[in-house]
Amino acid sequence: MRVIRLTGQLTLLLVLLNVMAVAQTGDTKNFAKDGLLFDYPAGWTLQDDSNGDLQQFTLSRADADAQIRIIVHRGKIKPEKLPDARKAIIDPYIASIGNQFVSMGATPKQASDSAEIGGVKAEGTKMTASIGGEPGAARIYWVLLDQRVTLLTYLGPDRDLIKFVAAWDLVRTSIKINNPQPDPKSSPKP
Repeated sequence: MRVIRLTGQLTLLLVLLNVMAVAQTGDTKNFAKDGLLFDYPAGWTLQDDSNGDLQQFTLSRADADAQIRIIVHRGKIKPEKLPDARKAIIDPYIASIGNQFVSMGATPKQASDSAEIGGVKAEGTKMTASIGGEPGAARIYWVLLDQRVTLLTYLGPDRDLIKFVAAWDLVRTSIKINNPQPDPKSSPKP
């Protein structure tokens, strides 16, 4: 019992130290484009792979193997259509992550998970695997934000996932989708 409590206290201490490190530097960057907004720590590189259907971004660091992926479908859907979106968008994405693990020689295991994304409870899955003897994971969450399918993924080796949990928390809690206002120049004139 005492060992479990000590382990929990050490884990909490590590999380608090990470949060304090981000807070002390004050180097938070803000992203805003096409109605998608989120914050992320300085020191992370943002790669934009968006297309006509998806806003797709990857946050990474040169000194680590952890990644944060943000995928937001541009089309709006009603909440009752989320199961259809899951079959068309989410399940294939989860399968592709699993296939990446398999291609690296791992045997991924999957379990249900949940998290808060942008203030909304999100469904998710935690995929764990060992690659070359090093344990790692992909935590994949999905939710409707402003009727847009939003996927967030936190993946990498466990050592980096623990080290950069404050960055993950910053992104997942700050993400918002605001309906962009139409450009008055492109609006038809009477």
